[in-house]
Amino acid sequence: MKNPRRSFCDFAFGGVFALALFSAFSLMGGALSAMPASGFAEGMAVMSAKISGFSAGFREASPEAPETEPSVGSTSPVKINPALAGELTRLSGFGGWDIEAAPKETEESDEPEEQDGSAGGLPYPENADGRDGKIIRKTYTYRTSATYLELPGGGLLRNCTDIDAEYLLEQCAKEPDFVMADSGEPLVLIMHTHTTESYEPTERSFYDADFSSRTTDLEKSVVAVGEAIADELEAAGIGVIHDETIHDYPRYTGAYDRSAETVESYLEKYPSIKIVIDVHRDAIEEDGIRYAPAVEINGRSAAQVMIICGCTNVPQYRYNLRIASRLQSEMEADWPGLTRPLLFDERNYNQELTHGSFLIEMGSNANSLGEAVYSGELVGKSLAEVIKKPG
Repeated sequence: MKNPRRSFCDFAFGGVFALALFSAFSLMGGALSAMPASGFAEGMAVMSAKISGFSAGFREASPEAPETEPSVGSTSPVKINPALAGELTRLSGFGGWDIEAAPKETEESDEPEEQDGSAGGLPYPENADGRDGKIIRKTYTYRTSATYLELPGGGLLRNCTDIDAEYLLEQCAKEPDFVMADSGEPLVLIMHTHTTESYEPTERSFYDADFSSRTTDLEKSVVAVGEAIADELEAAGIGVIHDETIHDYPRYTGAYDRSAETVESYLEKYPSIKIVIDVHRDAIEEDGIRYAPAVEINGRSAAQVMIICGCTNVPQYRYNLRIASRLQSEMEADWPGLTRPLLFDERNYNQELTHGSFLIEMGSNANSLGEAVYSGELVGKSLAEVIKKPG
């Protein structure tokens, strides 16, 4: 015969447990529902850590961080440890930190200072220490899907078009339609449509809103990154031209028209040029937080890179895609984690001018100049391997 008192206690305990469990999930659901989509995976990591009692493992000392930091489901500041959060998101099936972070390369209206500052240029600031917002470093990771396709040689391609995925992969598996032999003439042209794009001075966890992340000091802009790529190609005995023409200052609007003229003039003078690389940097910001895509390679922090191939008014996009996919695969084989998926989208970027044109985003404005230059060295080494490999 059952003990009535014990049965009542069991019932009461079960009710209390169910209520506590319901409250916990309600708290977690409320916290996560209030977050933007880009923070969902991180929120899961934080809440999982809190429920498990391991939230201390997710705290990371950061003496340079702003005084106030965003928190999830709590009034106390919490900073995510990227390694632990990344592992949790991988195990939970989210495929890594995934926000719609494709660069927005839109033509902007001219700003007043662009019209009257041509003489003085855009100097790189001596002091940019204002703590106006937070920088978070993230390693972009992805998994294959209907959109993220595994390339024949390794690495991923992100197909943002209606073009058949199988056709794109077939094209990526084919050889380029030009010979990459050493003729002693220039084979590669590196240039910059948005020449004044620049980076943070150091790796840090805050940014100064007064610094526009643009400068005409070419040693501090994407030009320094292009020079690092060119140096590696030259060291490998590959003919390369690095054009440092400023196309986006004093006027930003029309930069692509001006850079097209630059490329066409080089193609006319040097018909041997087969590969044209437009080197940029991304800008990733959400809710006042800037994100720096970064990965550790050989003990150093490198800015993650993203190749972009467009197909809008680019009849020969498949040829550009062949050489770009080879570089994507080579970089991922040489330096795992360096690349974000090759972005194939309805864009142009003057890529109709050759059969080997592509744009490459070298980190973002939240990365440090040193991280971006280091990535330029890595990209240059991999591109040299692609060019020197027999067909």
